[in-house]
Amino acid sequence: MIESSSQSQIDGTAGKLSRYWMWFNNYRRRGLEAWKIYAQNRLAVLGVVLILVYTVMAVAHPILLSTVWPKTIYDPQVGYDMAIYPHPSPPSATHLLGTDTLGRDVLSMLLAATTPTYIMALTAAITTAFVSTAIGAGSSFLGGIVDTLLTHLTNLALLIPAPLVMVVIGGTIDISPFQFGLMYGLIAGAGGAAIIMRSQALSIVNKQFIEAARVAGGGKLHIILHHLTPNMLPLAAVQMLLTVTGAVFAFGFSSFLGLSRTRLNWGSMIYSGFVYQGLSATITWNLLIPAALAISFFSAAFYFIARGVHEVAEPRLRGR
Repeated sequence: MIESSSQSQIDGTAGKLSRYWMWFNNYRRRGLEAWKIYAQNRLAVLGVVLILVYTVMAVAHPILLSTVWPKTIYDPQVGYDMAIYPHPSPPSATHLLGTDTLGRDVLSMLLAATTPTYIMALTAAITTAFVSTAIGAGSSFLGGIVDTLLTHLTNLALLIPAPLVMVVIGGTIDISPFQFGLMYGLIAGAGGAAIIMRSQALSIVNKQFIEAARVAGGGKLHIILHHLTPNMLPLAAVQMLLTVTGAVFAFGFSSFLGLSRTRLNWGSMIYSGFVYQGLSATITWNLLIPAALAISFFSAAFYFIARGVHEVAEPRLRGR
């Protein structure tokens, strides 16, 4: 009896491993097919390259401060190079992008602002995808009073422009990049993104495999989680990537207006360039241009990736 029980456990474990291996091969094959389609879009590939560049920027800054750069000189907030006078100074061998009016290294400020922007952007993207998918799936599948309430919620969210609201909130409340992205994602996810996801969910609900799941005895929650939501994920990925563009500009614009409490921000760099211009007649182009380009290319990277993901999710767009 003991040997029979042990053999059955071994067979059960082998069966599970076999199923996991089949799932892994299936997802790997589908991933390779999706990448082949994605790689045909040159802008989408450029977006991935830009994201990798920004990742290197975020990782490189703390390493440089702990190894090569003295903190008294290259600290992005209080650093000052006593060997250079006057400030701002043009690019040099010791300061590749020069210094600002307060003597801070521009490259250090540019790199330091990457991490909080990353945190804010990813938080906004994930929150938007989660909220819009949940509203779209629940509204389309459950119907009735749930659909009515969620539709009214979506209409209300459309009246609240997320960028403008976050500029106001960022100027009145001391919030972190994570909180900024979370609030932006809640507003954007409950608004236009939810309408798009609901439309997608309604087209999926009428598919035959959803009806087959009902006939097989699947509950509402089971069908939503295992059949409806997985088929909404490609479009949800597009929505989350497109949201990043608005979130990044709102994050930077609130700092540019001098409203945000966030110190490490590309927008605050531009704001500082104009504010401290009164201390010196020199226009700090070495501060303004890199910060503006950083915001533009970071937003463009996610937009390019969204275009590639959209082509993978929507076969009708391929070849255009």
